[in-house]
Amino acid sequence: IETVIMAQALQAVQSPDVLVDEMLRIGNQAIVTFPNFGYWRTRLYLLLKGRMPMSESLPYNWYDTPNIHLCTFKDFEQLCHSKGIRILNKTVVDDQHNEHWSIGIWPSMLGETAVYHISR
Repeated sequence: IETVIMAQALQAVQSPDVLVDEMLRIGNQAIVTFPNFGYWRTRLYLLLKGRMPMSESLPYNWYDTPNIHLCTFKDFEQLCHSKGIRILNKTVVDDQHNEHWSIGIWPSMLGETAVYHISR
């Protein structure tokens, strides 16, 4: 297997660090996508409503969500760094899954979802 793909599931597994290791054991490369818990709408919802946010990418209540390990882009990048995983490419998209020049200004705040291409 050349490339293993995991889309929008990293935050829903028991041990995401182990899963990333397994993906790179099985394949030479991996593509990982996940929602950014640092997205501005998520932060604003939490700030103004004082509750765990619900959105199209996080559509569950806090008590019935499959999302047990929410993270930001920087969190994932730190995980990769700590495991010696190389980030070959990173694409950050908005809530419509489009790239936009403005996201590049402040991806951790303006990007809702990331697509990481990684390898050992």
